[in-house]
Amino acid sequence: MNNDAPAPSNTEERSLSRAAVDALVARARGGDEEAFGELVKAFHGRVYGVIYRMVNNAEDARELAQQAWVKAWQRLGSYKGDAQFFTWMYRIAVNAVLDEARRSARRKEVSLDETPEREPRPAAAWQPPDVGRPDRGMEREEVWRAFEAALARLSPEHRAALILREVEGLSYREIGQAMKCRTGTVMSRIYYARRQMQEMLRGIR
Repeated sequence: MNNDAPAPSNTEERSLSRAAVDALVARARGGDEEAFGELVKAFHGRVYGVIYRMVNNAEDARELAQQAWVKAWQRLGSYKGDAQFFTWMYRIAVNAVLDEARRSARRKEVSLDETPEREPRPAAAWQPPDVGRPDRGMEREEVWRAFEAALARLSPEHRAALILREVEGLSYREIGQAMKCRTGTVMSRIYYARRQMQEMLRGIR
């Protein structure tokens, strides 16, 4: 596994109730930077984790996470409370990654190193690798390396949907809010992503 992989603690986040988060947001919207700092402290681990898993690079993840929080501070006035704050924050974080991916794609259009994407074959339902067994040793690390490599080959939209569902445990509705798309679109992306992942990891487990 990549040694730069994040291992954030969510202890502070779990200690904040919805009412406490809403109170901090209200203060932050009034210009209270200290209140916003408390929101960053509570949710940064999860935001960074999502971004890292999408870009698989610690330095890029830190930069994109910082950009996401700057945008969040600038856009607090647009937060209406119709979704939980972390869902709204994920939307900004995911969009920051997708925007960067689109910029990179445009740069690659003129690159001679660009390789065509392969269309995956149909596959059955996919599940994340089982790495909880202590007897797997080096094999467990190899599985994770293969998993991360396969995840990186997904399109940014499919990768984001899969991470938010399988790693962060968001509902389809919350993912739709975060990615600004319909629940049906979320379900389709996750199904397609799982199918691709199983095909790419065929024979690994």
